[in-house]
Amino acid sequence: MNINSNTPLILPGMVAGRRTKLLIDSGASLTLINLQFFLQLPHYYRQKAQSPPPNLCLQLADRSQLYVKYVLSLPITISNSTRGHRIYVVPKLWRSCIIGNDLIRKHNLQIDGGHQYAYFKSKKSAQLQQERKETINNDDNYVLIANERIIISPLHVFNIEVKPIKPFLITEDDEENEYEITSIKEAPCVANDIITPRQHMTLQLADLTERTIIIYKNQPLVTMTRLNQTQLNMMQHGTISSATKQMTSTTDNELNLINTDLDEYQKEKIK
Repeated sequence: MNINSNTPLILPGMVAGRRTKLLIDSGASLTLINLQFFLQLPHYYRQKAQSPPPNLCLQLADRSQLYVKYVLSLPITISNSTRGHRIYVVPKLWRSCIIGNDLIRKHNLQIDGGHQYAYFKSKKSAQLQQERKETINNDDNYVLIANERIIISPLHVFNIEVKPIKPFLITEDDEENEYEITSIKEAPCVANDIITPRQHMTLQLADLTERTIIIYKNQPLVTMTRLNQTQLNMMQHGTISSATKQMTSTTDNELNLINTDLDEYQKEKIK
């Protein structure tokens, strides 16, 4: 691999969910991160690092060599779009991340140096879905925990920010990455029913009891289970029974309480 002195493009982006400056350099044949940035990544990703191929040799323009410590696949986000790609960890790299020509070509990254902008060129739906299946490997199940401590009064609702116990790849909205939400405990109830992995996730919780509920930071709240193809087909044709959903969000601040066991007085109070 050679790293030339071409005029670079520096953009904000994310690698494995961590924000950093991305140096986009078509003169670099491979995509690299330095060891300091690698050590800041979640353990979930770091444990997947492997030794590089024995015949791999990285050279600067002056033909001096760079030592590669690890190789691993990571999600890279540019202009709010994410792709999975193989990354090489170079301990003495002077930048936290260099986007090389391998990523530019494989994922059709479009570079507009005049406007200091780059983006992944959109593809036909079928081709894009196939690419996601090949590069994005989110698990089928996750547990979401509270990102803050809150107190919910009886017969009230509250929006709370949550996060997964183990990280997932942030993807664009599509049916392949839709998950069903299920409350871990009977109280509080969760108003969301379907959710997609995002960097910032919020749940709407409802206290349907006559007592105050305290939610502690890092407390497990719900499970995320990926919808199978049968469920997706049922959703597309509107045949999923509403009876399977205790509560659904009709707007950001309005709840559908038809399928709950509340009496009219309780429904009126929680609204």
